[in-house]
Amino acid sequence: MCTPGNSGPKLIFLMLFSFLSACATNSQVLDLGEPLVVTPYYTGDGDRIIVNAHVNDQGPYPFLLDTGASISSSFPSLSADLNLRPKSDQSVVIHGLVASGRFPLVDVASIRIGNQNWENPRMVSLPGAAASSTKICGILGIDFLQRYAVGFSAGERVIRLYSPEIVSADYYKGWTSIPLQRVTIDKGTAALYFLNMKIGGHNVHALFDLGADLNMINWPAVYALPLTAGDRRTRAMISGAFKKTRVQALFTIEEVSTSGIHWRNEEFLAADLEIFEVLNYEGTPLVIIGSGLFNQRDFVIDFARNRLLVKTSMKEIDHSNAEPNEQDADIWIAP
Repeated sequence: MCTPGNSGPKLIFLMLFSFLSACATNSQVLDLGEPLVVTPYYTGDGDRIIVNAHVNDQGPYPFLLDTGASISSSFPSLSADLNLRPKSDQSVVIHGLVASGRFPLVDVASIRIGNQNWENPRMVSLPGAAASSTKICGILGIDFLQRYAVGFSAGERVIRLYSPEIVSADYYKGWTSIPLQRVTIDKGTAALYFLNMKIGGHNVHALFDLGADLNMINWPAVYALPLTAGDRRTRAMISGAFKKTRVQALFTIEEVSTSGIHWRNEEFLAADLEIFEVLNYEGTPLVIIGSGLFNQRDFVIDFARNRLLVKTSMKEIDHSNAEPNEQDADIWIAP
């Protein structure tokens, strides 16, 4: 049977995308009222966000929440426990971080969190080749998450699922709005989300990926940015859905920012990942932003309006490095 854990394989579908500029003006107070569901989450040994869900009215089972996955998935432990059968005549191609492959869809009647029931979900059965996949039973991707406005409370360690229409105001007092670019996959309803980041004073495109507990950077971004100080070689490995690859270098980047929110001394892994080629970014700078950048504070994913709302009035904000004046709207976060 599945046991709670800290990670699972990455999955991503082929996409084309462009990016929007960011905005950081606030006005109204964010009061979303009663959520549809309040459920606790935990992060295990890493920063990735895990919740418990019932599958076919059995469980609960631990699932990773992953905005870097356009389709939800089950792992062998869950399939064995519930005798889930793959659909032999239906399969999809999965593009992971390290490799790609074709895998069958699995026959699931329902997935339920609290009173929210997702009937007949379209899920893919993954082999769970990565050792880390034994700690969770599956992944809830964009196809599940975009049914709601999803609120994350770092202090309470809970997730709130709201009706997607409820976050209707343009701006909210105490919250920064970060525009997201929604990219549909193969003309379907599933999508992934991207944002603009500024790294070392340079604008870089970024994939918003809560399923990654580490930040990643491609070599064109390394060469385009001033990343000489603090970089070092490492023997670490990155585990994908189907195989592993070695990390070539680990960089500590002094400043990363978006929409007036700044992070200091964030680490980025550089490796030859197939996903950069799949995204047609083998020659253009691209970073993958993991969950660690955002789960330090409260935030809401507003899928209906393609934006992140990030709370700026949090006690854990560290202003000591930046020393902004009282009129400075920028927020600084130190790890």
